[in-house]
Amino acid sequence: MDSIYFDKEPQIGINVYFPWGHHFFKNQAEFNQFLHIHYGNDAYQLVEITDENYNELLLKGVFHAI
Repeated sequence: MDSIYFDKEPQIGINVYFPWGHHFFKNQAEFNQFLHIHYGNDAYQLVEITDENYNELLLKGVFHAI
């Protein structure tokens, strides 16, 4: 199951980090549509990037695919 990490930038969009790299979406609807098209019924886990978990995710290597 893929873990998909995201952070919302108000007035800008959504940064998303997939196992294969980074992608930017203009809004939640565009992000949801992408997930539906590319994952369909396949399981995935959404993880919001916050100030509290950023360093842990950095150490985990979440942002290395960029």
